[in-house]
Parts: sequence; C-alpha cells; structure tokens
Amino acid sequence: MRPLQRLAAWLDVRPNEVRYVTLSFLGAFFALAFLILARSLREAFYLDAFDIKTLPYITGAVAILSIPTVGMFGRLLTRYSPKKVLVALLVVLATGLIALAPFRDTGFLGDYRELGIIAFYLWTALGTLLLTSGFWVVTAEYFPVRGAKRLYGLIGAGGTAGAMVIGTALVWLAGRLSEAQLGLGLIGLLFLFWVTQQFLPRVTAASPAEGEERSSFLENFTLAWRSPHLRTIGLIVFVVALATTLLDFQFKELAQASFSTDEALTSFFGAFYGWTGAIALVLQLLVVARFLSVAGVAWSLALLPIVLGLGSVGMLVVPSLVLVTAVRGADATLRKSLYRSALEVLYVPVPSLLRRKTKTFIDSVVDSIGEGLGAGLIFLWVTALALPSRFFSLFIIAASFGLIALSRRMGRQYFATVSEQLQVSGERAEVDAVAARLDSRDLLSGTFTRIDIRSLIDEAGVSPTAQVAPAEATEHERPDADVTLARLSSGEVAVVAHTLDQTSEWHESHLPTLCRLLARDPLVDRAVVALLAAGEPAVPYLAELLTDDATDFVIRRRIPRVLARVGGPPAQEALLEALAANRFEVRYRAAIALAHRRDQGHPSSEADEDSIIWAAIRSELSKSRPVWEMQKLLDDEPEDELVVKRVGVRGELSLEHTFRLLGLVLEPEAVRAAFNGVVLSDERLKSFSLEYLEQVLPADVRKRLWPFIGDVSEYKRAKLLRPLDDVVTDLMNTGATLFGDEQDRAALRRMLEEQED
Repeated sequence: MRPLQRLAAWLDVRPNEVRYVTLSFLGAFFALAFLILARSLREAFYLDAFDIKTLPYITGAVAILSIPTVGMFGRLLTRYSPKKVLVALLVVLATGLIALAPFRDTGFLGDYRELGIIAFYLWTALGTLLLTSGFWVVTAEYFPVRGAKRLYGLIGAGGTAGAMVIGTALVWLAGRLSEAQLGLGLIGLLFLFWVTQQFLPRVTAASPAEGEERSSFLENFTLAWRSPHLRTIGLIVFVVALATTLLDFQFKELAQASFSTDEALTSFFGAFYGWTGAIALVLQLLVVARFLSVAGVAWSLALLPIVLGLGSVGMLVVPSLVLVTAVRGADATLRKSLYRSALEVLYVPVPSLLRRKTKTFIDSVVDSIGEGLGAGLIFLWVTALALPSRFFSLFIIAASFGLIALSRRMGRQYFATVSEQLQVSGERAEVDAVAARLDSRDLLSGTFTRIDIRSLIDEAGVSPTAQVAPAEATEHERPDADVTLARLSSGEVAVVAHTLDQTSEWHESHLPTLCRLLARDPLVDRAVVALLAAGEPAVPYLAELLTDDATDFVIRRRIPRVLARVGGPPAQEALLEALAANRFEVRYRAAIALAHRRDQGHPSSEADEDSIIWAAIRSELSKSRPVWEMQKLLDDEPEDELVVKRVGVRGELSLEHTFRLLGLVLEPEAVRAAFNGVVLSDERLKSFSLEYLEQVLPADVRKRLWPFIGDVSEYKRAKLLRPLDDVVTDLMNTGATLFGDEQDRAALRRMLEEQED
C-alpha cells in the first residue's frame, strides 16, 4: 500500500471520497488563510489611522450591514447552485479589493485614505463572513451525514492549518512586503481557493419551487425559528457567542494586568494563539471524527459548555492568569475543532434549500447578536456600574447550564430530523425503484464468498405447484368425518384436492392430517385454506409442529402462513419461539408472519416479545459471513411491505430478515426506509439509514451489523477477513447450507480457492 493510501485508510477516507476531501481540505486552507490575512490587514490599517475607541463603531457597522448582505446572499443561494454563487462571490470580492487598493495608498488619492480604509474594513469583514459560510454550504452538498461526521474534522483541519501558516508567516512577511503586496496576497489566496472549486464536480441540487427563491432577513429568521432543528442550532450559536465574549474579556483583562509592555503582551498572545491552533489541529486530525462517531452530536456539543462551566467555577473562586488562560485555551481549541465540526454536521440533514436560506443567517447574524449582547453586558457591568469582571463567571456558568440543556435537546432533535429525512428520502427512493431498473452492484461490500450459490448446485425440492384437475363429484352431500379423513389420507392428489375443495367444516380429528398435507406441493394452498377455516382449534397442532425440530422441514416452513392470519397469544408465542429455529427459512417466515399479525392487529402474547426479538436479532448477526450469505429459501420468496424490489446482492435474504426483525421492535416505517437505504443505489439515503441505525441500535447490535452493511473502515474490514480454511470449515459445519454430498462440498472448496488466487 502506498503512503498516501495508508494515510487515507488511517484517516478513514474511503476511495470514492479522496478527491472531495482533498479539494475541501485545500479550500478550507485557503479560505481561512484569506480570513486571517484580511483580518490582520484591516485591523492594522484601521488602528494606524483611527483611535482604538472608535473600533466599536466599525464593528457595529459590520453587524448592521451583515443583515441585508446575508439576506441577498441567501436569496442567491436559493436561486442558483451554491458553487456558482461562491465562485461569483470570489470574483466580486477580488474585484472590490483591486478597486480599493489605490484608496489605501498614502501616496495616491491620499485625501481619501481614511474612507478607503473604512471601505476595506467593511468589504473584507463582510466578504470573509460570506466566504466561510458559503464554503460550508458547498461542502454540505458533497458529503452526506455519515461522511460529514467522519470527515468534517479533517476538512476543518485544513482551515486551522491555513490560519496557522499565514499567522506564523505574517511575522516574517510584514517586514519584507509592502501593504500593496500583502493586498495582492489576498487576491492570490482567492485565486487558489477558486482553483479548488473548479476541480469539484457539479452537483445536481434541488431547485426552488415558484416563490421559494425569495429570501429576506425576516423570512430567514422566520424559517429558522419555525424549524425546531434550526431554532436549537441558532440558540446554541447565540449562547456560545455570548459566553465566549465574556470569557475573552476576562482573559484579556488579566493578561493586560500581568504584562507591563506591548512586547510582552504580543509575545504572550502569539504563543497562546499558536498553541491553541496547534492543539485544535491535532484534535481535528485525531479526535473529532472518532468522538463524533462514538459519542454523537449531543455530547460533542456539550463538551464545550462543560469545560466552560467548570473553568468558570474556578475563576469565580480563585481568578488567575494561569486558570483563565487554560479555560480560554480549551474554549478556543474546542470551538475550532469539535464544536465547529459538530455544528456543521447538524446542518447536513436539513433540506438543501432550507439550509441555503438559513445557514449564513445563523452563522453570521445570530452569532453577531450574541457577541453584541456580550459586549453590551461588558460595557454596562464594567464601565457604567464599575463592577469587577470576575463575576462574569456567574453569567458563563448559567450559559453553560443552558448550553448543556440545549445540547441534549439538539441530540433528540437531530435524531428526529434524521428519521424524518430518512423516511422522506425512502419514499422517494421507492418510487424510483419501481420506475427504473435498479443497479445490482454488490452494495454489501467486504464479502468473504464470491460465488453464485445457485450456479453451484440445483436446489432439490423446488418445483412449481402442479395444477390439479378436480375429480368428478360422486356424491352431493357432505361425507362424514371418517370418510373425509380417509380421503384426505389418499395417495391420489385429485381425490385429496376434491375433498379439500368440497369440505367446509373440519373436525379436530382432521387437523393432524391437514397439517401433514402442507408437505405436498400440489396441495399446500388448499391445505392452508382448510386450516384457516378450521380456525383456533388448529393452532395447538400447528404450534407444536412449528416449534419441534423433528418435524418435517417442508411442513415447518409453511406453518407461519397459517399462523399469520389465525390464532391468539398461543400462535404469537409459537412464532416467537420459531425465531430461534435451526433452519433459516423457518425463522424468515416466522418473522414475516409476526409482522403481518402486527399490521392486522392480532393479539400479542404475555411474553416479553421485545427481549425475544432482540435475542433473535443478535443470534442472526452472530453468524459468520459465509453462513449469512448462504442462507436461502426453498419455496418461492414471500414478500411483504418491507421489500420494494430485490436487487440480487449476496446475503440479501439474511439482511432482509434482520431488518424485518428490527421493524418489530423499532418504528416500522423508519426501518423500512433504512433497509431500502442499505440496498438501493442512493448514497444520501444510505447515509441517513446508517445514521438512523447508529442512533437507535444497541451498541453490540450495531457493532455486529455494521460489517454486513458496509459502513466500516478499510482497517476494520481487513481485520474481519478470515482464513480460507476457517471459511470452508464454517460452511461445511453449518446447517444453513444446501450442500448434500461431498462432491458439492469439494466444488465449493475449489471455487473458494480459485477466488482467493
């Protein structure tokens, strides 16, 4: 394996994702490098020309102008593809920088230099706001939920690296390049960012319906507020901005009091931002994806307020530079890494058009309102009331408790949104599956056996149901019970068929014989009808046969057809017990019968059904991969509402059975959509399916199911591979195969050996 391939495998970047991840990483690098350079230049230009006391005015102007700017940007995102809007933004931003360059030059149009600096400040501040938000809007179009959770930390690391590189280089560049040359550097970074966007493939995005392309500040606010998912995101962004503003003031105040010279302060802040950037980069590369996958979005969001709350308790008791530096450093690293990645993941399940309208509004306007409220509180508390900033810790502690509560709510809301989008996407996929021929590629990747079992042997015992011509009726009156029993026991198919057709009432003495008729292919349908007509008295016989491993397998696999439509709790209990049968087809058909009884409202049993079904699920998932793929049906495959259309992948029946069992203990519609997402050729639906399953499945069940549905890293997949001898032994010993003699077994071994070569 090449070094780059090893790196991709270690970072869990799948082969089809390498291009998108690389370009997105570089895009984040250049976008954040532009942001840091632009911010450094505008603040240097502004503080060189104006008094620092005027800084709040320009900051307020940015906040005010961001409202119409964000509204216009959101309107463009709903009318055109995000990629086109972002490219247009780059062109406009670069054009403005070129046009403003002469006004900043003291030797050219010097009388307008101050106006030029103000315009440059506003232009870059608003431009970077739209650039970063637009970048993540575009990125969300390429990565579904599962990919976002795995890769957003890595992509965000590109931004952190860009900020670190340009921040470190500025110390060296500032003494060697002029202001004009540094301004050209901004345009160069925009050009490099544009290049990364050109290599990204086009994405077919949803088009707005008539009237949906309108977007305004009020509409963006209304849309965000009406959506519980977006409203919770907005509240989290607002509270984090407020708490961070207060903490940052405490940090800078103690730093100013501890260092007496500008050089010492500059050195301290430089070291602080350098170390926090480095730690954030390490977290993004090594921790974020794994933490998001294991802990989920709720805990990923809650970690920041937990750290803020604990640190603020310490600041309230013993305020010190060391403590506030540690808390502020933890805040900076977590916000850049885990918090930021989790926040971006939250936008992914939001419908594309809604995301385009509201994301920039939340990221900029809501964040600015939080910072503004924090600044107002600082002014009122410290300047107007002359109170010590130490007590800001009380506000931060209260905000931390609020954020923890919001994080828990966000976890529930995120699951609800994923479940909703899963079902919406699943319905759409079902329509597409019926309308078009499905791609039958092997979606259940990582298989151990690469053979077509049906081509290896001829499955004995499978034959079409014979058409039986009814015998001529020799009497018009119903025969008595003994005569009926004798005719049912006849070796002539026509006689038995005629008896089944002409008899409307069944005695208890007939039931054992009717059950045995389930083994005769030409008579099975008539026998089922007769047993259904017999009703409740037939249930004890059927239940005993179904749960007895010594019963003829042909009879056992057909009994669930009857129990699905007749009987009370005893029938339910027999079917539940059959989920542990030694033959797959019995288990498979028992699950279908249980699903049918649930849909028809048949009474349940007094047993702990959920525990029994979860035990059956764990049993199915504990089987080895070859057994999983080899499990077949002798009769025609019965279908229920779970399956839209079979796509012919290996192990599909086993997967189908497992999901049918899951539908008995989880929400049936969501499980049905998740099953379609796993087997159909829709990556977005599959991503929603896996995310839903990760949220609802117990950890041990999820761990066992994941290798069968393909959502494992290359490293984990390699660990799951088993030696050939173990595979053959497993196949030879299992009762789930249909190989009847040594010749068939030898053929299987040869085919496996050839496949391995």
